[in-house]
Amino acid sequence: MHVLVWPTTFGADLWSFTKYLDQHTDAEVKIVMDDPAAFLKQGVAELFPLRADFIPRRAYHHLLSKHVFHADVTLMDNRPPLFRTSPKAMMLWHGFGWKGPNDEKEMRWLHSGLRRTWGDARQPNPDFRWQCFGPWDQEHRTTVSGFDAANCRILGAASHDDLRERLDRARAQPYYPFDVVNRKTVLLAPTWHYGELFAHWGTDADLFERLLTRFDEHDVNVILRLHDSYRFDKPYRRFLHELASRHAHVLLKFKDQDPDNYLDMQVADVLLTNYSSIANLFYATRRPTIHIYPVRSADEAFLWRQYTVAGVVTKKVESARYIWKLPPQEHGGLLAHDFDELLAAVDQALEDPTCCESQAQTFLDTYMLGADGRNCERTWDALKELVQVG
Repeated sequence: MHVLVWPTTFGADLWSFTKYLDQHTDAEVKIVMDDPAAFLKQGVAELFPLRADFIPRRAYHHLLSKHVFHADVTLMDNRPPLFRTSPKAMMLWHGFGWKGPNDEKEMRWLHSGLRRTWGDARQPNPDFRWQCFGPWDQEHRTTVSGFDAANCRILGAASHDDLRERLDRARAQPYYPFDVVNRKTVLLAPTWHYGELFAHWGTDADLFERLLTRFDEHDVNVILRLHDSYRFDKPYRRFLHELASRHAHVLLKFKDQDPDNYLDMQVADVLLTNYSSIANLFYATRRPTIHIYPVRSADEAFLWRQYTVAGVVTKKVESARYIWKLPPQEHGGLLAHDFDELLAAVDQALEDPTCCESQAQTFLDTYMLGADGRNCERTWDALKELVQVG
């Protein structure tokens, strides 16, 4: 089988499944991406080298990939190419997450792109498959997002197969400026949609300093991982760089500059997030996750940030309930509704590394097939079934 990987971001499920293909099958894989050099500089690329070919994506690949690469199937994480690049295609969506509503209106551009390439996914389509994380996700995708049930397969998250296995942190040590073997590490990874992380509780300038002071009291490292740098305005980026420069054990990363988060999750003892979908991946480690309740009140109007072809746009929505497909009360760890609760949760998570094991497993069992280690195998079976159909 000839597989073309067409990522927006080559990581998480796409990376894990590509690694599975590399190690367990005779599939020939080519990865066509915007900046292969940036990924190949990442620690994960050196620790887990792939046989697959990495190819810089060019504009003509949208039109000619089908004839240049002769792929049987294209794997994507959220954006289809402009034109069909192979007879078949499968979407490994870029995260489970809480953000929504993911209805047909919100996903109209994706549906339009799929109709242009592999045909209408709202009807039974022998050329396209959509990966679902579990039965709940399949119900949501078919009744809310508009994908026909015949096109959906319940496969889990391929990256869980890797995250459930602990990595020897000594192997990751060369890629960090502080000691990740003998010191605990907190991964602070917020989503960008709500703006400043603590704006609903105060100011980031004040509360970040208080949080880092608490981390210093526990003598831990902090990896501050944010989305693409261009999603934040220059003053805020400058603030974050100055913050990191004042604290010796804080490492600042932006996704567009450091695209891989696998090693960060493997060396982290605690994840702290305001409901980024990285939490659904981190649950597979069964280590503590602290969730920052992302708004002051779910029933208050607030400013919602989205990234479009025109850049970051902000619109006022009357209630946060509109933009959640899954309520934030559904989670796999600890929840902080205010800053004092956050500090208490930090103390608990660092002092009791088993405090969230049962909550994480319950979430995984309910929504993500339990992270049972067989997700890549399921995805491979679905891929073979797709390529053989029609």
